[in-house]
Amino acid sequence: MLSSLKELFTWRRIHLMRYVVGILMVIDGYPLIFFFKETLRIAPGSTAFTAAFLALGFALMIPFHFLRKLYRLNTNLLNMALLFFVVIIFYMAFYRDQWFRDGTMDTVYYIYVALFLFLLINIPNDVIEVFVPIVIAFTVVSNLALVYALMTDPTWNIGQRAAIQYGEGEYRSGNPHVFARNALMCVVACGIWAFRPQTGFIVRILALGSCIFSMGILVMTQTRSSIVALILIIGLFFMFNIRPRQIKDAVRGLTRPASLLLFFVAFMGISYFMRKNGDLIAILYGYAVAFIERNLENVYAVLGMKVQNQFAATLDASAGNRATSFVYLQNILEGHIHVILVGQGYKSTYLDVPLMEALINHGIPGFVTFTAFCFSALFYSLKTIRDNPDTLSTFLAYFYMMLFVQLFTNGRPYEISFWHPFCLMIRFVGISHLYPPNLLNHPVVKPAL
Repeated sequence: MLSSLKELFTWRRIHLMRYVVGILMVIDGYPLIFFFKETLRIAPGSTAFTAAFLALGFALMIPFHFLRKLYRLNTNLLNMALLFFVVIIFYMAFYRDQWFRDGTMDTVYYIYVALFLFLLINIPNDVIEVFVPIVIAFTVVSNLALVYALMTDPTWNIGQRAAIQYGEGEYRSGNPHVFARNALMCVVACGIWAFRPQTGFIVRILALGSCIFSMGILVMTQTRSSIVALILIIGLFFMFNIRPRQIKDAVRGLTRPASLLLFFVAFMGISYFMRKNGDLIAILYGYAVAFIERNLENVYAVLGMKVQNQFAATLDASAGNRATSFVYLQNILEGHIHVILVGQGYKSTYLDVPLMEALINHGIPGFVTFTAFCFSALFYSLKTIRDNPDTLSTFLAYFYMMLFVQLFTNGRPYEISFWHPFCLMIRFVGISHLYPPNLLNHPVVKPAL
């Protein structure tokens, strides 16, 4: 036992874990940022704390061989990303909205994206060994921090969307999307680790338990894009991984005495848990019912149906905003189609639909470059899900389904919440990590071993 622990926590593995923690602080650090700032009251409302947290993540990503070894990345995705950034930086400099005065903050964001990608190409492919387990640990800690924050927040009531609240008085609000993303990352990572053939029985049970816990968090956040992404992920998993022979083997395995005993123990455990935590089950059930009713209301509103006599169904605020954005696009296509040739200017319109905003603000150049990148990333993701080359690439491929859904539902094409994960896609997805050639084809840059 002691020797296995020593093998697990060698200096090499500790440094690999350090790199992964740094990566996660950058792409999934906001749940912990909100927890430290607003729940523990370390620096409430401070942007400096957020910057310092991200800077610490960057620092943890710096390897000892920094600049001595640069590792391979997906040059196709890189070239398309660079083309999009050339377009938006050109628009920011020469063709932007009249109310957009200062591009300093946006420039800082783009520097953060470039710095993150540059650090990633210095990180060895060996992080594949520890990436998924560290993701599970990191996201579970963030989920537990959210639960603690909700339990200690006197302004939060059961029925509200799960998020750490910030602000004061009537302006107090939260961002459930970052917690939904964290929960979905945990679900994907736990699923990959639980179905991994080398995973031991105890670890598999712990992974499945963490997966169920994260699904509960996901339900409580009530974010449509996350639920749609989860359904899409489950569908892709069954499409690419379940074959008739596997189903037959699974049924044969389930009828073995050991499996039947395990089912009995699991059934008794779940029954005991439900008796002892009936209130928790009722809360989750209430969230699920409220979520379904709210989305059915939107369906009725779109179809022009009435739920009850003298009561017309209406869209909720977020769905209403996106409906307004589509009406705006329709008006441009019908009467001002020339606008989409070059766009209206950098950040001229906020539509909360990234693909649409790329078209309206940056015209054909911005839309083509952004769409080409996003659909190429989708192609590489589907190929990765089919081939399962390694756990890291597989995790990123499944996680991209959420980002892909959000391209049609919420966000802006410039946000680092998109581009930091996109950088991970550029670095690890769609390439072989077994014999990586050097990045720049130059003798100074040594290939990874």
